[in-house]
Amino acid sequence: MKKIIILFMLLLSVMVTHAQQFDVKGTIVDKKSNEPIIGASVLIKGTANGTITDIDGKFILKDAKKGNTLVVSYVGYLTLDILLNGNQGTLSIEMEENTELLEEVVVIGYGTQKKQDITGSVVSVGEGKFTEGINTNAFQMINGKAAGVTISQTSSAPGAASKIQIRGAGSINSSNSALVVVDGLPGVDPSSINPADIQSIEVLKDASSAAIYGTRAANGVVLITTKSGKKGDIIVKFGAEVGFQSVAKQVDVLNGREYMETLNALRLESNNPDGVIYTAEQIAAVGEGTNWQDEIFRNGAPVQRYELSLAGGGEKHDFYLGMSYFDQQGIVKLSNLKKYNVRVNMNAAPKEFLRFKFNLNYTRGDGRSMYENMDGANEGAGPINSALQFDPTLAPGIDPETGRYRKNSFIALDNPEALLHGVSPEKQDNNVYGTFTTEIEPLKDLVATVRLGATIDTYTQSSYRSRETLNGLASKGEASKKSEEKTQWLAEFLLSYKKNFNDVHKFTILGGTTFEQFSSQYVEGKAKGFLSDVTGFNSLQSGDKLNGDDVFSGKERNRLNGFLGRINYDLLNRYLLTASFRYDGTSRFSSDHKYAFFPSVAFAWRMSEEPFLKTFDNLSDLKLRIGYGQLGNQGISNYQTLQTLKAAGSAVFGNSLMQGLVQARLPNPNLRWETTAETNLGIDFGFFNNRLTGSVDFYIRDTKDQLFDKPLPSSIGFANVKVNAGKVRNSGIDFMINSINFDKRDFGWETSLNLSLLKNRVKELPDFIPELITGSMASFISNYEITRVGDPIYSYYGYEVEGIFQKGDDIANSAQPNAKPGDLKFKNQNDDNAITSDDRVVLGKPFPDVTLGFTNNIRYKNFNLSIFLQGVFGIQTLDANVLETFYPTNEYRNRIAKYYQNRWTENNPTNKYPSGVNSSNYGGQYMTNSLTVKDASFLRIKNINLSYDVPLRGNKYIRAASVYAAVDNLYTFTGYEGFDPDASASGADKVSKVNYNSYPLARTVRFGVNITF
Repeated sequence: MKKIIILFMLLLSVMVTHAQQFDVKGTIVDKKSNEPIIGASVLIKGTANGTITDIDGKFILKDAKKGNTLVVSYVGYLTLDILLNGNQGTLSIEMEENTELLEEVVVIGYGTQKKQDITGSVVSVGEGKFTEGINTNAFQMINGKAAGVTISQTSSAPGAASKIQIRGAGSINSSNSALVVVDGLPGVDPSSINPADIQSIEVLKDASSAAIYGTRAANGVVLITTKSGKKGDIIVKFGAEVGFQSVAKQVDVLNGREYMETLNALRLESNNPDGVIYTAEQIAAVGEGTNWQDEIFRNGAPVQRYELSLAGGGEKHDFYLGMSYFDQQGIVKLSNLKKYNVRVNMNAAPKEFLRFKFNLNYTRGDGRSMYENMDGANEGAGPINSALQFDPTLAPGIDPETGRYRKNSFIALDNPEALLHGVSPEKQDNNVYGTFTTEIEPLKDLVATVRLGATIDTYTQSSYRSRETLNGLASKGEASKKSEEKTQWLAEFLLSYKKNFNDVHKFTILGGTTFEQFSSQYVEGKAKGFLSDVTGFNSLQSGDKLNGDDVFSGKERNRLNGFLGRINYDLLNRYLLTASFRYDGTSRFSSDHKYAFFPSVAFAWRMSEEPFLKTFDNLSDLKLRIGYGQLGNQGISNYQTLQTLKAAGSAVFGNSLMQGLVQARLPNPNLRWETTAETNLGIDFGFFNNRLTGSVDFYIRDTKDQLFDKPLPSSIGFANVKVNAGKVRNSGIDFMINSINFDKRDFGWETSLNLSLLKNRVKELPDFIPELITGSMASFISNYEITRVGDPIYSYYGYEVEGIFQKGDDIANSAQPNAKPGDLKFKNQNDDNAITSDDRVVLGKPFPDVTLGFTNNIRYKNFNLSIFLQGVFGIQTLDANVLETFYPTNEYRNRIAKYYQNRWTENNPTNKYPSGVNSSNYGGQYMTNSLTVKDASFLRIKNINLSYDVPLRGNKYIRAASVYAAVDNLYTFTGYEGFDPDASASGADKVSKVNYNSYPLARTVRFGVNITF
């Protein structure tokens, strides 16, 4: 009997279970068009039981239970949750288009705006879309992610600055730097922000969107918004990352044997009476010799980052606290950087009409850089310069006989290791900035805002050159130390009002005034002749107080005052108008030109909201934009319109030596702002429920009233005076497109492409400067750039090489009658049978024709793969290392291998590279030529990142966790043979691009973990 009861209970249990499970059938259609949705995902929440709709929008889902929640999703539509009660029968499900993309809020100047309402050219990059890598600068996070925005890493040294150009460069002699605004505070150093604290970065590219910032917006505006907390539980996030860096590429120079053979061959071919330098036995014994790059570079250089954040909030407040530690050992030995960062963001609303916002950031940097002296040569050059040109036949390390690093007395270069260990440049930086904002809403939608902000940046930079170096030995040690403090104060008073009239007319009006003050002061000391190297740069008073001891100090200040206004008008959610103005004043100009007016206006038409386009089911968004605005640039130094005095010579009065003073300049009270006027025409589009979105922008940007130094007659007593003249035009096309190729439950694939075309041209120059020839690098390279009407600013200017003189050529009757076979043959541009300065032509430009960024994000179950490619095409650079190879300072310098292994000889009568014999025949003023100006185009596999989301179902302590492995700068496709085609010795603040002993690009392999509690 007992067995029968048990059997009956088991049968009943099976029947009940079977009765609880059932099949769910249904059809899914678009609510607006009633068209079936193919491939929609239908999934029982919390399980892997799911299916997709067929070509008719129908589905059958088996083994459902009463009480299950059905999750219905499809790209471009709002996700639905449907509770199953067991009695639904066949479901008819209607899905609504997800307008979240259009509803996305974008940060603009002094406010926010829905993306669908933007009338100007604004690009937004948010968390999850940033460029991955060892980022120490906010600019690096949008590298390759924003059309029209060119980011260059001019040096790959730890903590090196990034160069940003937004739609080219318009100023010839003033600043071309973009304005950076962080949480409403303008002028923040982008390297002072922890990348993990950044929520989004917006770039205001055109004048209509940037004009609200007036005086400093001529080169574009970068708005950075940091993270804040949210109502709910405290969210704790921890991230840890470790990476290993190696030199992505070395410069191929002659090895020991090749060096000896080449120098001997050059001696023989030049008929040098001293004969060859090296014997056959010495050549046989040297082998590969020393690769000095291996001696100063290190592979596997570690880098690590640790980040911790807490975010949360209650009914009337929220907070965010972020902390980070960063430690990077450079791929050049002894170079390093440590950064410590703390950020606190707090928001409070104690009353419905009262809100407070507080943001505070502190960053400490402590590092040692590689000694770089781009103006130095011979013994004053840096270790990379020496590593490329030093004698490869010498052994590394200390010579036991002399106790010093080995040297070649004929080479006039210091040993690379001596420069690495014997010069110690160090820098400590403390940066703190913050804002406190009060918002009062006395009436509904009327908000008064008071924002106070400040920045205090102090740094100490020290250096000591010890007796390990040749110059340090001669001077008995050289020390310097400089300390500087920079402060900025901000006060803004704003009033805004919003009004909506029955969703037909919508207004937003903003007005206000701003006050800013900038001040800086510094002190610097230098000394030589120390008794010992022990104290380094910490005892300047121990110098011999003879030659080389000096002290400097300075202090300056300037102020800005602005009045601003803006109105946004929306008619029927289709016709959008934005008009703004900025009336700015600066203490840098005289009273007659202290203030200037910068207006802008933009119109947008949301064509997709028109009834006649509603019938196009696959059209999700279509908006036409047109805008015009004016921007200012106060890019002159302080006091240029005032007469000040400076110390000059001294004289004896009454048996006393008295210090003299002279006028510092001839001031021009008529100086006024550089003004940039820009017209922008753009189209935003979205198709297939915004699975395919993008934008195209066409722009013309003219910068006029350029600042120039006008030459003066010597009788005036001054060489020049600053005046306004000239105009530069930047024009181009920005294109961005994003495609969601697949979005299934277990597989997703998204592609993003941005592409920019740029043309830079000088339109006008003052009559007293028909062309401006500039450029200086090291102590022997000059006049390699030209700025003239019809060409890009700072174009490379030199001689076009059309081949190599061969034996049998009629050299005597050529334009170079003193040339020899094997010498460079320059093109006689004006056919006057003589190579003169009139034969110089434009050889290239520092602006790319095309830049692109191409990203693919692929998801498979819990795995995510991201691949990012960066491309820069149609850009040139002056390669000073190649220049030194063709024109070595003396015969013992090492050279880049290919130019001498493939050089012209009687047995190799090439028409490509010269013989290298007596290079002074085709050197000197001819050094800047089409062989030394190089194509710097490249396509780079910038980043590959593979991550895995750890499944944590049921874990009550950890909300989310992921691990990842990534590689940065995996490979660069380029014809450029230097360390990095993207680098520039000219620095991040210059338009010019010169490659000279640049810090090498690092290839980095990274591993990390992110955990959310």
